[in-house]
Amino acid sequence: MVGDKLSSYLGLPYFSNVGRHKVMSRNNALVGKGSAKEIALQTIEFANLQNVKLLELTPPQIYNFQKKNHLGIDCSGLVCHLLDLKYDVRKTSADMLTSAPISKPVKKLMKNDLIRQKNGKHVLLVLNVNKDLVTYVHSSVANHGVVVETKKLKDIPNDGFWRIN
Repeated sequence: MVGDKLSSYLGLPYFSNVGRHKVMSRNNALVGKGSAKEIALQTIEFANLQNVKLLELTPPQIYNFQKKNHLGIDCSGLVCHLLDLKYDVRKTSADMLTSAPISKPVKKLMKNDLIRQKNGKHVLLVLNVNKDLVTYVHSSVANHGVVVETKKLKDIPNDGFWRIN
């Protein structure tokens, strides 16, 4: 399930609807909670309004265009969409996804588990565990949006491991 959708999210910019760019909108793509399809459609709409020919842009240029227009996805929105969670994506947070009653703490990581970071302000979605190597996906400003990474478990800072109930 996650694998089928993952490619459409890779490379999307990180965007969180807080701080100076906070907007009030019913459009999930404008508040960091949109699906890959919603973000793509909003990108096209903005490009048309700004007379930008998306087909002539390179992937880094499209990324920069999306970033400039505050389009992207935050870590909890990414997890909700990839796991098809039936919660209101706009009301989710990393803390909520890695807390009871939605999730339960676990000691041993498995595929689709969550790694809580930064006191519940960030969440990683586990894609694979192979002995001490963990492959995960997340969206963060530090890593320039949605990326897949593989690290040794001991090298991943965490506040615990969680499994969606």
